[in-house]
Amino acid sequence: MTQQRSIKWRTILGLILVYIAIWFNWQWIWGILFILWVIPDIISGVTYFIEPIEKKEHPILYWFIICSWLLMSIYSFLPLFFPEWKYY
Repeated sequence: MTQQRSIKWRTILGLILVYIAIWFNWQWIWGILFILWVIPDIISGVTYFIEPIEKKEHPILYWFIICSWLLMSIYSFLPLFFPEWKYY
């Protein structure tokens, strides 16, 4: 029996979005991606940074990574609301 493979449309669209963001130097896209990474991690209790980190086993490291993603997301959005704050 052959097994049908599903097309990973969200992943493909995400990759295309990353290429477009790099091409046009859109920093805010990274903020969206960080949020899209954090939401499922909070729901599942597992985040991935180099290796899987489970909230139950390493709660301090888990929350440090989650907070880091959120802070990077905010940092990526700041120039949209405060154009005088440029990336250096």
